[in-house]
Amino acid sequence: MQLIAELKRRNVFRVGLFYIVSAWLIVQVAETLLPIFDVPDGALRAIVLILVLGFVPALVFAWAFELTPEGLKRDKNVERVDPDTKRQTSRKLNLATLIAAVLAIGVVVADRMLPESTRPDVEPASAPTDPPERISEDARNSVSAAVATPEPADRSSIAVLAFENMSPDPDNAFFAEGISEEILNVLAGVEGLRVASRTSAFSFTGRGTPIPEIARQLNVGHVLEGSVRKAGNRVRITAQLIDASNDAHLWSDSYDRELDNIFAVQEEIAESITTALASILDTESVNVAAPTDDLTAYQDFLRGRSRFYQRVMLDEAIGDLRGAVDADPDFAQAWAFLAAAEYVVGDGGYPTELDQEALTRSSAESVDRALRLDPENVIAQAIKGQQLFDAGNRVSIEEGLAMLESAASRVSPDSTARLWLGLNLLQLGLPERAFDVLEQAQAQDPLVAINNGYLGVAHAVLGRQEPGRRFALRAVELSGSLTFWSTVLVIEAANSGDTTAAIELLDEVRSAIDGDAAFQSALIEGLTERYTLEQLMERHPELLADGLADFFRTNAGLVLGEIDTALAEAYGSVSGPRYSILHSAWMPSMVALREHPGFFAWTRELGFVDYWRIHGFPLDCGPIVEGGVERLECGGAD
Repeated sequence: MQLIAELKRRNVFRVGLFYIVSAWLIVQVAETLLPIFDVPDGALRAIVLILVLGFVPALVFAWAFELTPEGLKRDKNVERVDPDTKRQTSRKLNLATLIAAVLAIGVVVADRMLPESTRPDVEPASAPTDPPERISEDARNSVSAAVATPEPADRSSIAVLAFENMSPDPDNAFFAEGISEEILNVLAGVEGLRVASRTSAFSFTGRGTPIPEIARQLNVGHVLEGSVRKAGNRVRITAQLIDASNDAHLWSDSYDRELDNIFAVQEEIAESITTALASILDTESVNVAAPTDDLTAYQDFLRGRSRFYQRVMLDEAIGDLRGAVDADPDFAQAWAFLAAAEYVVGDGGYPTELDQEALTRSSAESVDRALRLDPENVIAQAIKGQQLFDAGNRVSIEEGLAMLESAASRVSPDSTARLWLGLNLLQLGLPERAFDVLEQAQAQDPLVAINNGYLGVAHAVLGRQEPGRRFALRAVELSGSLTFWSTVLVIEAANSGDTTAAIELLDEVRSAIDGDAAFQSALIEGLTERYTLEQLMERHPELLADGLADFFRTNAGLVLGEIDTALAEAYGSVSGPRYSILHSAWMPSMVALREHPGFFAWTRELGFVDYWRIHGFPLDCGPIVEGGVERLECGGAD
């Protein structure tokens, strides 16, 4: 008791408390300010270590020295201080401790309440910007009307934005994006929580769009954003959960970990989010299964998957994913995305230095390996289903559709399976079934051009030209350049005899796209002057100079009604002309195309005719033999 009394007399307890509170204040200030100046994370750890080591010397100092009206003096040299002076010294220490505590709490509150643009671990957002002026205001209003006004956002819904790369190395952007995607995938498995699709959510990267506007476009109640700073084997992840209705932060936290614990961090973040949303969800339990124990394989996988989704540097993406499976042969996700990358490059349409035939064979092997390791992998199921559909026989078509239907029914933040299923049903001439699936894909991923484009084609095949036109224009607006779907609608308008509508749509597309609109201008000229395809190509040889002659001649031939030439150009060519024929054939006005013997011969090679013989021919069509040649005879689309 005498020791405690002496400790109190010498203010050792008060000095200890003051030291702890002051150290807390210093750490909070350092944690807030150091990242602004890009100071390495090791500096903060050094400050904490120094403060911890200084605690005992501070107590020893308080024991050995006395604060007097004349300043600090050694305790043994100080005469007994009167009680009033002693109380005054105690009050000064109490006041200093209180001030330090208030300041520390203020720093914490400010860090949580400041707008996101001022937070140190998230790159400051630029001022909100308007969409690029690629389309007139009237056209933009028309495009916006393509999607019906959504219902008020479901509170149990969330969009996960691509995390910002705060590392000096720009290559770590792949890692930052990959981490946010992994968190998105975990949340997608939480029962009762609707998660916006990855492609639509990530489309806001670098655009400075305000959070409430992002939430409105994605029709979600909450948004998760954050940042990743990676240095060596350490990573710092900061995440913020925002209530989109009032732009308020529901939860935020930072995690400093070794890379070995990266999956634990993902689980912690997911659990924190579900806890924050506990009032509207039925669960707070989240489990994250590490897809691999090899960090090198994991980082190669994240980089390769990011390149695949962006459709950039696909040869390098294949190299990354092959590196991942070489490092960990049991890495099912890496095998699935390797199969996907090999498939899209092998199918044509993307520049490559690799052997496309070899890629097609390798893709089949990769997807089989992925499904052996994980039969429930949605990406692998979708790739396998598409490979089966393209195999060219009835049985494989049936198996492919069944596998795509299985993949499309699974919970996944990726709309690929639904898109491919709808695309294949559309090619088979089953527009009503295709429409339902494509509508789901567009609702899941509303900011993806291809989802809007094919939904527009499905509308048009069913005779709904106006919504079809609007969705096709929305696809052009989202992509800035891709016009395939609008061209299919131009084909329908021109062949239905409404040349004015065809020219108006071409003009709208020409105004909307970024870059060269020579193809649209040539078609307008051809329709206005009633040129033949040969005359049009003679006037515009530049359209035949870049390796896409078959695509231009196929589509221009269809627009100008030259079915024989269009079929001859498309036959045996890459996927673009094939899709132009197969989708245009089911348009209401294109009876001549679907009744053409060349169309029948081609669809027979694709396995479609055998499929129809078992499951029924589409759109009032049936096979007939005329002059020894088999073709379809159709009553027209309903």
